[in-house]
Amino acid sequence: MRLTTLRADLLLLMSAIIWGSGFVAQRLGSEHLGAFAFTGTRFAIGALLLLPMLWFAPWPKHVDRAVSRSATWRGGWIAGLIMLAAATMQQHGLGSTTASNGAFITSLYVVFVPFIGLFARQRIAWPVWTGVFIALIGLLLLGVEPDFTWNSGDPWILGCAVLWAFHVSVVGRYSRDAEPIRLSLIQLGITGVGALAIAFARGEFSHEALDAAKWAVLYGAVLPVAVAFTLQMIAQRHAPPTHTALIISLESVFGMISGILFLHERPDAQKYVGAFLMLAGVVLSQAIKPKLPAAHASKAE
Repeated sequence: MRLTTLRADLLLLMSAIIWGSGFVAQRLGSEHLGAFAFTGTRFAIGALLLLPMLWFAPWPKHVDRAVSRSATWRGGWIAGLIMLAAATMQQHGLGSTTASNGAFITSLYVVFVPFIGLFARQRIAWPVWTGVFIALIGLLLLGVEPDFTWNSGDPWILGCAVLWAFHVSVVGRYSRDAEPIRLSLIQLGITGVGALAIAFARGEFSHEALDAAKWAVLYGAVLPVAVAFTLQMIAQRHAPPTHTALIISLESVFGMISGILFLHERPDAQKYVGAFLMLAGVVLSQAIKPKLPAAHASKAE
């Protein structure tokens, strides 16, 4: 059955809901396991759950097999190392902030991605500049308390958002020739194995901690890593890129809703305004595409 754009958008929406709720699991897990232990365990389990997908992973036909293998392995390793750093920074930050803050600050990676293109001398359109300005105002309202203090975890989440932007750029660079399922499994495996190795070296594991965090770990592995990833992978083949970016950014909204429902977080009016401005900035940076002169139109397509 052909997957329509509407159905693809619905799959992306399900992914955003799952990822948003995943911030609750990460927040609960941080109360018992260190950042490396929690990240390593959930990504390793998630990678194992995705292994059966290799049966549905034919190599691309548009490039030579050797070229595709090279892009898959090189892209997987580079993206995996960035994912390892980003995921552990995010997990460490969530130990000292709210799920709501974590979700909205992480979503800033969407507006950071175009700035990485500056290194390739790509122009940044005015909607992106405007969206960044609005999102930064929202970030200040969301993160700064009335006494002008920050949650100590917020800067870590902001750093992870920058790394996720680099991750998106790397995957975009190599995904044209790589086999997507193998590429994803490599980066998930590197994140899981790398974080586990560091966790064991740091002595973060104990039977009591693992037992206390088991449900948070399992939820974080099965749904955000395995299920949501699979839904996104299926949907992105049929959803326009703008749809994908906008719908996935809704994970910030679902993260706040989940924090309110399950962690009894109670954002004040200032934080609601900040969250709204951050979401508005993300949406503006993606939704409005300025008209280009005819001479440049073919390059933008």
